[in-house]
Amino acid sequence: MEEKPTTLKRGLTLVTLFTLLTGAMVGMAWAVLANVILDRSGPANILSLIIASIFTLFVGLCFAELCSMMPVAGGAYIYVRRAMSKFGGFIAGWLLVLAYAAMMPGECIIIGKLVAGIIPGAPVAWVGVAAAIIFTAINLMGITFSAIVQLVLTVILFAGIFIYAIPGFFQIDAANLMPFFGRGVAGVFLMVPIYFLAFMGYDILPQAAEEVKSPVRKMVFVIPLSIVFVLLAYLAVAITNAGVLPWEQIAKSTDPVPIMPIATKILGPSGPAIIIIAGICGLVTTLNGFVVGASRLMMAMAKDNELPRFFSTVNKRFAVPHWSILFVGVLGIIGSFVPQLIVLFDTAASAVLVTYALTAIAVILLRKREPDAERPYKVPWGNLIPILALVGVIPTFLVSLGILTTEALIVFVVWFVIGVIYYLLYRRKMA
Repeated sequence: MEEKPTTLKRGLTLVTLFTLLTGAMVGMAWAVLANVILDRSGPANILSLIIASIFTLFVGLCFAELCSMMPVAGGAYIYVRRAMSKFGGFIAGWLLVLAYAAMMPGECIIIGKLVAGIIPGAPVAWVGVAAAIIFTAINLMGITFSAIVQLVLTVILFAGIFIYAIPGFFQIDAANLMPFFGRGVAGVFLMVPIYFLAFMGYDILPQAAEEVKSPVRKMVFVIPLSIVFVLLAYLAVAITNAGVLPWEQIAKSTDPVPIMPIATKILGPSGPAIIIIAGICGLVTTLNGFVVGASRLMMAMAKDNELPRFFSTVNKRFAVPHWSILFVGVLGIIGSFVPQLIVLFDTAASAVLVTYALTAIAVILLRKREPDAERPYKVPWGNLIPILALVGVIPTFLVSLGILTTEALIVFVVWFVIGVIYYLLYRRKMA
């Protein structure tokens, strides 16, 4: 007998929702990719971070308004589908699946690099595979269990970040920050797409909306709150990474975790251990968050027959979309063998920026077409915020395309083309 879909369980509180989002946003890229970040833009990456955070906040407010209108799993897919068309919604969802799918193996690879740094010779890819399997299993055990894991580890994550960064402020040498625009002004803009990606995770709220106990009018305020909190953490780390030691020394580092010398200088022999503990917690929380987001998105698309129907099936015992979770886990396993980490993150950045732009447009269209629809939360100042979101997202997307490696561009284009072909063939079959 075919297993019928059931309903999701409301197992998230506002506190666990907050830690789900912030934990998903902050993994360990702040430590592992510090050399790449400084090599691309020098200390001026701090400006890139601020620019990206401002426009991220604008996009986040758009998500908040639409989530208050449609508090169901699916996020941008649901919003764009209602505002534009079924095809537009599918493209938004399809690209968001790519972003989630790229982020999960990206974090798995970071775990592999971390383990390789501790145990020389450890196979990075196979450690990533093990991580994907473990975190898939955690999510299969239900949202309440994964939320508790997320809460505990997120607290440890941010404790480690601030223990590292705050004392670092007192050891910053202004000379180490020079030349501030180490790669020119252009370097600032090259980092904005990656920093957009660094805030990715707040958009998991719409995916988990059906599993939150609190009223939607309270729930949506977790989005801007989480963005601002993560910005403070990122700023603290970015300033410390650039100023405690000469930034070019870190930019040229080939170590798996290039900030270890900084941690040792700030905290002594215990510094590296603190970074490793915080980093492991960040990797777990990020993986956990993206598995939740990707699986609920796929579930929503499957309910509308945009993906195979079995992805919408919810396990009766644990109240989770188990087939979607398993599929995301398989993507994590496959992606763990990608040799270049930055390829995954660059690809995810381009994909998620498209969905952000479509979400901002959806706000404008739905206000015009459905002015009387119930909106427990509405972004103030008319269409100014969604327009500003577009002003930030569209140029950033164009920049992201310009800096994509050949491999990343191929992945992005091939995924898009496969989606279009699949949609046309599948919809024709369903007709």
